[in-house]
Amino acid sequence: MKTIQKMLSLVLIVSLVCGKAQAQETTKANAKIVITNFNVYENSDQLVIDWQTDGQVDANYWQIQRSADGQTFTTIALVLGPDPRQGANRFQYKTKMRKRGESAMMYRLMPVDKSEQEIKTEIIPATK
Repeated sequence: MKTIQKMLSLVLIVSLVCGKAQAQETTKANAKIVITNFNVYENSDQLVIDWQTDGQVDANYWQIQRSADGQTFTTIALVLGPDPRQGANRFQYKTKMRKRGESAMMYRLMPVDKSEQEIKTEIIPATK
């Protein structure tokens, strides 16, 4: 019985160590995400936010955040993956505009990897 307990403890320790190493590798791989072609614009009564990356990104999801002052950001949406109609590194979010001028606010993207680590990106001024 003690042998089985020792073996189970060893398996648990090995899986914890391997899981942590894999999470660190994922974070390292995502540390160099380069966002290109980031656009926020109004199309009829919709606010459209689209962007692409310079390559495949191992993000679990993306947070779209908005700010009026460029200091305090609030998450307004989650994007779970790339737009399948656009390609592997193109993303898009559309929503009905609640009020005029929403595209004039500041937006940033915050990818979150599979270990729930936020990957910091710079604040990118939106283009119209």
